[in-house]
Amino acid sequence: MAGPPAATSPASPVTGPPAVTPSPAAATRAPAPTPAEHRPEQSWPAPVGQQPVVAAPPPRISSPGTATSRTPPPISTAPRVVAAAVIEPVVEPEPTVTVAPSKPSSFRPDIQGLRALAVVAVILNHVLRWPSGGFVGVDVFFVISGFLITGQIFREKEKTGEFSLSAFYARRVRRIVPSAAAVLLVTVVVGYFLFNSTRALATMWDAVLAFVFAANWRFAALGTDYFHAVDPASPLQHYWSLSVEEQFYLVWPWLLLLIFAIAANEARKARVGRIIVAVVMAVIIAASFGYSLWQTARDPQFAYFSTFSHVWELGLGVLLAAASPLLVSIPTGVRALMGWVGLLGVGASLFILNDAIAFPSPGAAMPVVAAALVIAAGIGGPQRYLFPLVNPVSVYLGNISYSLYLWHFPVLVFLLLLMPEQSVSSTLIILGAILALSVVSYYLVEQPFHRSPWLRAFGEPGERTAAWTAWRERFGTQFIVSTVGIIAIATIAVFGVGTALQGSRPALAPEAAATQPAQNPEAQLQADLSAAVSATSWPGNLSPSLDSVMSTTSNNNPARDCFNTGNTPDFGRCTWGNSNAPHHMYVVGDSEALSYAPAFKAIAEASGGQWKITTIGLYGCRFTDVLVQNDGNGVMDSCPQRKQDIANKIAGDHPQLVVIANAYALGQTPDGTPISAAAMVQSTVTEAAKYNSAGKILYLSPPPLGAELGQCYNKVSSPQNCNTAVDAAWNEFARDTIAAKGPGDTFINSLPYSCFSGVCPAFAGTLPTKYDSVHMTVNYSEHIAPALRYDLVALGLM
Repeated sequence: MAGPPAATSPASPVTGPPAVTPSPAAATRAPAPTPAEHRPEQSWPAPVGQQPVVAAPPPRISSPGTATSRTPPPISTAPRVVAAAVIEPVVEPEPTVTVAPSKPSSFRPDIQGLRALAVVAVILNHVLRWPSGGFVGVDVFFVISGFLITGQIFREKEKTGEFSLSAFYARRVRRIVPSAAAVLLVTVVVGYFLFNSTRALATMWDAVLAFVFAANWRFAALGTDYFHAVDPASPLQHYWSLSVEEQFYLVWPWLLLLIFAIAANEARKARVGRIIVAVVMAVIIAASFGYSLWQTARDPQFAYFSTFSHVWELGLGVLLAAASPLLVSIPTGVRALMGWVGLLGVGASLFILNDAIAFPSPGAAMPVVAAALVIAAGIGGPQRYLFPLVNPVSVYLGNISYSLYLWHFPVLVFLLLLMPEQSVSSTLIILGAILALSVVSYYLVEQPFHRSPWLRAFGEPGERTAAWTAWRERFGTQFIVSTVGIIAIATIAVFGVGTALQGSRPALAPEAAATQPAQNPEAQLQADLSAAVSATSWPGNLSPSLDSVMSTTSNNNPARDCFNTGNTPDFGRCTWGNSNAPHHMYVVGDSEALSYAPAFKAIAEASGGQWKITTIGLYGCRFTDVLVQNDGNGVMDSCPQRKQDIANKIAGDHPQLVVIANAYALGQTPDGTPISAAAMVQSTVTEAAKYNSAGKILYLSPPPLGAELGQCYNKVSSPQNCNTAVDAAWNEFARDTIAAKGPGDTFINSLPYSCFSGVCPAFAGTLPTKYDSVHMTVNYSEHIAPALRYDLVALGLM
């Protein structure tokens, strides 16, 4: 039976995790929302001033009308019965009155439709890169979550006089963990068979952190790690939002308990409790939104994954739940207008927002407020007029939205490995696979566990056995059909992966014809690169292996400490060769200079005591006169002073040669102003003028941008997948540098070191050329030292 009319608004089911969305621009937006609860319901609260007080607390019987958050309906199919309640007004003592039977809880199809809109937008954004603002679905889910879950807590407290933390967290576990754990397990296993070893291991650690709801902090750390910022997106990156949400609910229920205790002695405790909740949450919202604005401006990548940057979105949903008794009295006409304005606002945000807009704050404000309008409009009654949300298709997609969200990103990542070239047919296969897995998972895992007796409290000893028996009878057929479906999907997947793996056994590195001893070592380099360009299978004798260099990155670079953030390092510790050598050379710049450092170290040590070479700079810090934005942790704080210290040192030392190596990539100033290639080159020349070394400047071009190894190198790919052409930006930078360099200054074209006939492979001979898309490996840098020295001698610089 249902108890007396509730002075709350939300009903039973709760929302679930939102999503991630790394956008194509920087893989910084991670994938998007994770909806969660199954069937949101709404018990229409009495208007303010008429909230009833229960004369005697009703028995705690779980039913669709009175269940607390995430409590499933009883196994029994008996019809709901709503009892009349004898109440006493909360205000001044008045005669006891009898109120008409309370209205049964009503299912909220509008909220399910809002979930469907959010998750579909996220999936399309990831699969099609359209709509541009599809990633805001996560923010919509945060609002839904705060509203429904807090409302559930209010209902439990006001109907039973108690709020059980253990029951609350048991519901969260039943609702969230089974499906999330299933996707984590499948993703780790499939990743083991498809990914390269480095990416497979990283995915395993992603899964561990996601399982304990800490994935967002891992992705925030990796996203601000300069040497991992360009790594391919984890198939589990979308779990960041689930982590944010669960961290919020690790704290918020305890704070509610404290508020309930404060209001316990008040005569109007239901109303006072809601008022205190609203005031407290308003303060939290203001603090969180302020922090989000500050952090977004300072470090948008970190802000996107930070829990503190999103609390205000969940908090707005909490405010709606607290204000439900007020919102229920909004006239129908006004509610209809609110609903449509909110829906149009959410829809418009999908197309207005993009990667160029500051996010999450203030960018998320538009979809968050719009979603709140839709939710608020439905508190006073059904929104039958909001047909885009309440139609059967939208409602069903809303029901399975949690499964859709969990499965969509792993499916996308894995199928893109098997089908690198996206076409209409491959896109349809991806979308079909996402839907099929989600439907099967919903009926096989999500719904049965959500409705199971697992972690529920039972009074009599026989109740638990009876509950499990009824549960098996209810879901038995569903299990059989779903299992058949998952077997069919697994069979197709195994066949597809097995076919892709055929012929992918490692071979020996292709051997180039040995060249006759010649003065120019580039001849052998070109022969090795030519053989690698035509290779069709990954060599098994690369040393070090691609997996090894990808996991090591620049950590074994002897000059790594000379390019770290923080204070300017000691110049002596960054100098190679004989300290008393008569000739001195500086190699400065960003991480490209760092990747060349092993080559110059080898040149210095092989110079017979004639040269000492100082390699120093700062990764992520373009050695230009203008400051170029970089999101690497600590880069912007260290860059200006590092460039100034190095310029002063060089100007005072009067070296014979200064080599500048910067990335050939476009950028922008800290205020977002784009910098063209020509402007970047001219700014480099301006910076070089500070060295007081006119005619002694050498501009060393970096290797062209390569393929991202984490994506192109895997167990179902070939070296051809990692071959890349020289990018247009590289050609533009090289051309502009040759034109802008000062009189007597020189330029070295690096293409002969890493490309053959305009194609750049991932390895040459038995050596990987890069450990990511940008930086040379230490071994390959040392390998090109003779060719680099030959060019320096040919130019008369050594």
